[in-house]
Order: sequence, then C-alpha cells, then structure tokens
Amino acid sequence: MSADIKTILAAVDFGEASARAVALAGALAGRLGARLRVLHAEPLDAPPYFTHAQMEALEAEAHDNRVRATEFLRSFAREHTHEPFDAVVDNRTATDAILHASADADLVVMGTHGRRGPSRWWLGSVAERVLRETRVPLMVAHAGSTPTPSEEFALAMLLVNGGLPARRARALVQRIADGFNGSVVESDADDVPGARAELGASWLAVAAPTPRTGHWLSHVGEPLVTGCTMPVLFVPEA
Repeated sequence: MSADIKTILAAVDFGEASARAVALAGALAGRLGARLRVLHAEPLDAPPYFTHAQMEALEAEAHDNRVRATEFLRSFAREHTHEPFDAVVDNRTATDAILHASADADLVVMGTHGRRGPSRWWLGSVAERVLRETRVPLMVAHAGSTPTPSEEFALAMLLVNGGLPARRARALVQRIADGFNGSVVESDADDVPGARAELGASWLAVAAPTPRTGHWLSHVGEPLVTGCTMPVLFVPEA
C-alpha cells in the first residue's frame, strides 16, 4: 500500500495553533520531499437582498482583502517554516475551504483550539468538522512550543484498538518515522495519556473508520482533537 506524501496542506487562521501546524507541516515537507501549501479561508458573505451594484462593490472589496490576506499569509508562514510553499486564500468557509483544497493533498495539517463547553457547542471546532468528513490523513496540533523535528517525531504511538484495520495507518506512520529516523510502537491502550507516559511517545496516530461513526467520533476522534496535546494523525481506513 502506497504511503507517498507528495503534497501537504497546512490550514492557517493566524492563531498560535496554526503557527504550530505550519511548523509541523514544514518539517514534514522538508524531510519527506513534499510540496507544501498553506491555506487561509476568507469567506465572502453577501446578504440575499444586495443589489447588483452592491455585489460588485462587495466583490471589489473582497478582491482587495484577498490580496492583503495573501501577503499576510505569506509573511505568517515564513515566520514558522523555512521550506518553500504556495499560499492560497479561499473565500469559502474554513471547513469547506480545507475539504476542497484537501482533494489534491496527501496530508492535511491544522491546529485546533480544543474548545469545550458553550464555545464548542455554539462555534464548534473546525478540526472536528474536518475530521468527520475528510478522506485524507489529518494531523491536528494544539498551540505550544514546537520542538526540533527530530524530537517532535522521535517516537510514534499507533493506537490499534477497536478491531479497525490499520494497514494504511501503519504504512503512513512508518513513512513519516523513517523520514525523521524515528520509531513506531503500537498500543491498544484506552488510556492515551498513561500509554504515552509509559512509552515516551512524542506523537500519536490512530486509524479512522470510513465513514466516521458517531460512536467513534464521540469516544475516540473528538476527545483526541480536544484533549491530546501532542500531534495526532488520523488516517482513514476502509
């Protein structure tokens, strides 16, 4: 099974979590010889009652905003990676923009704020929504200092519990580990923090069912997105 990673997409909202995502994506692109794209969503929302003239004015303003956003995106990405990249600003919503752009990617890397309580209920988490729908491997990272690439990807813990096949996950995790001279250990533990402490893992990978089930999302996927502080790679499996 192929585990080639030729294109990596990093989603950016200019927050600390997406800064870490760009750093991780850049490190991966450099070690794996992949093309890096950075993406920012700048939605264009027009009320349905706008006249034709108002729409033209709004679109002209949106064009100027995209130009400024693209320059800011380039500047932001250059702060967090030394790897070459393509910068893309999309006028869709964040979730739709990421899912659309991921059609041409082999890996998506994005940050998450790990919202809980009312803010998560009302605003939701873009990372959780992308996880529900993507068919592309997704790496999620929280804000925080990014260690050197060799430290960040030194030891992967691959969760293999739940009886879900993990052939694609094994191949992809090993491909990344090889790029950093790292190693992989498998665990069927339900206690992720405990297993991480015992094994000394620096990042986590888990197979994701296709399609996602409500039980998997509520018991595995979403808790890892909101609660796991180390990078988590979700790999879709048939």
